[in-house]
Amino acid sequence: MLALATRWAPPLADPLPSYEDDLALAAAAGAGDPKASEQFVRRALPVVRRVARAIIADPTESDDALQLALIEVLTAARTYRGTGALEPWMRKVASRVVIRHARKARSSRINPLEDHEALTPTSMHTTVLESLPRSLEHYLGELPDNQRLAMLLRHALGHSIAEISELTNAPVPTVLSRIKAARQQLRRLIQRDINLGVGSVARTS
Repeated sequence: MLALATRWAPPLADPLPSYEDDLALAAAAGAGDPKASEQFVRRALPVVRRVARAIIADPTESDDALQLALIEVLTAARTYRGTGALEPWMRKVASRVVIRHARKARSSRINPLEDHEALTPTSMHTTVLESLPRSLEHYLGELPDNQRLAMLLRHALGHSIAEISELTNAPVPTVLSRIKAARQQLRRLIQRDINLGVGSVARTS
């Protein structure tokens, strides 16, 4: 019995993910190493581009926000602590910059918060999107800015509720309320068009 007991050992737990390579890259980029900076920016570019295009519809404003966010992500590289994957950290930094730029653009009477990539087939089934009477972008455009932004950050960019609260300077209950209200309003708008036969008219025209 003792021999059997000594031979048995509980299964090893999966090792915690290590982000040492990401941390080393960010540290080198933050210190101004040219090769590390180039590699860092290459990794950041698709992340930042998706954030910019998801939040800002106008191509010129989106490109401007992309450039500003890339600079900010690179500048902030030295603050990355390696407690999680690099890309989500980049997305959070970029989202903050793009939101700030979008608000500035809106104050200049530009409407930047109409989404190009929001709620893509990765977050909503393709058949659902195809069955809508109008495009999803049209319905998102009818939402109040704060509701639309909360929906984009949550469903298009995958931010947690806590992150959205931080990014938008709104309490968690407010964020939850905005997302709930946005979903309810989207359902009402879609049902309105279904009742009016908007989809049928579009398909036969």
